[in-house]
Amino acid sequence: MKTFLKYVLLFFIFFTLVVLPVVFIPVTLTVENQSDYNAHMIVLFLLIQFSTIIYLIKRLNLWGGKLFFSTVIIFWGLQTFMTQVETWYFRDAMPAITNSELLNLFLRPLITAITFVPLAMWILGKWKQNVERSAPQTQLNRSTLQWKDVLWLSATYVIIYFVFGFFVAWQFEAVRLFYSGSTENAGFIGQIQQTLQTKSFIFPFQFFRGFLWIMIGFPIVMYLKGSKKEKILACVILYSLPAIQLIVDNPFMPQPVRLAHLLEVSTSNGLFGLLIGYVSTRKV
Repeated sequence: MKTFLKYVLLFFIFFTLVVLPVVFIPVTLTVENQSDYNAHMIVLFLLIQFSTIIYLIKRLNLWGGKLFFSTVIIFWGLQTFMTQVETWYFRDAMPAITNSELLNLFLRPLITAITFVPLAMWILGKWKQNVERSAPQTQLNRSTLQWKDVLWLSATYVIIYFVFGFFVAWQFEAVRLFYSGSTENAGFIGQIQQTLQTKSFIFPFQFFRGFLWIMIGFPIVMYLKGSKKEKILACVILYSLPAIQLIVDNPFMPQPVRLAHLLEVSTSNGLFGLLIGYVSTRKV
């Protein structure tokens, strides 16, 4: 019962620290035609985010400042920075997003992360190392990535991005209309050619995003306690979770487009996480 109440308290603190940045830095747009289940989706979204932070604090073999930095980087980096960087790149399809609102999309979750993580660490007793419970560092260091792995995984991300982008998201008429203003489907090669006409740097941009996905999630494969299977599964889930924010209505994207991207991003990122987890633990 005491443990349950502790987590209830933590969730209340987390909820408060999610709401306060929105109060002080309000969203400039309102959601029209909210779905009936949106309130339930918000609660589910917050529970998943909360569980992610708690899992990282409990399962990373780190303490104090290193744990704080790694948890914030993984949580905010994967769920906010990596998704909003793409929002920035494709913002011409979402003219409602002003420069200030785009900045706030990065800022609000960061404020939540840097305020909640240290409080959660303090309540869970992770500011000081418990020598008796710590996993052997030599064992953890066997899970790593070489630079050649990082490079070919970054290139693989580009392939995954375009394959899932076309064969999953682009098959929805609403997505084609939202981004191109037309429902025409020019085929895989034709669509890439059309994309290059307006986004000529999309290949190096997505290669760099692939690199950032790996670097931001690197503490997962480096410091996560547990078996090889847990590390791989953690990579799959933690890389899939950025898509979970798409279950909530937002003022920037129509519901059909949002749900199409939910399917696309969760599956493509999950596959990429699987590759990262497998490659980083293949010698364990």
